[in-house]
Amino acid sequence: MSTQLENARSGKITEQIKSVADSENLAPEFVRDEVAAGRIVIPANIIHLADNLIPAGIGRPLSVKINANIGASDVRSSLDGEIEKMKMAVALGADAMMDLSTGGDLDEIRTTLLSNCTVPFGTVPIYEVITDRTVEQIDYDSILKVIEKQAAQGVDFFTIHAGLLIEHLDHVGKRICGIVSRGGALTAKWMVHHKKQNPMYELFDDICAIMR
Repeated sequence: MSTQLENARSGKITEQIKSVADSENLAPEFVRDEVAAGRIVIPANIIHLADNLIPAGIGRPLSVKINANIGASDVRSSLDGEIEKMKMAVALGADAMMDLSTGGDLDEIRTTLLSNCTVPFGTVPIYEVITDRTVEQIDYDSILKVIEKQAAQGVDFFTIHAGLLIEHLDHVGKRICGIVSRGGALTAKWMVHHKKQNPMYELFDDICAIMR
């Protein structure tokens, strides 16, 4: 099966491209060409597509998209509450949904939210990778297994902290607020402990292969 990018570069106009073109009031050929050029992405996992996903395009030539963050924590976890928040966010105009859950049954939360989500659905895989293990215990295999599992569940897009390299860490102390990203901070701690390059950067080709 080909990706949206591969189809677009071969000149094919997919149903997802047609859907985005219709919602954006643009010619399908224009959307196809912008996808082929890498200026538009259509996050549409085939598993989520087969269920209830209405494809959306994200990119400079398109309307601005709003991503809503939800998620159960280890302090308070309520699946019904997260479903309610998600449905309210979509009803109020959210174009994408990001599940930041860190507590409760993460697989049940994710799959249930996906089954009720009609917009592109994303996660931050490092949040699950860190569950039941310390930062120091994270290895390459645990990272890839979580990403592969979430992709198989239907997740449409990921936040991957691949941009913070070990050579950047000396500059962190000069920042007023340090590293404000939880995932970035976890990744930085891993690099400091292991004295190795960012695993997300090192594994980026493998991550892309999973997403494909």
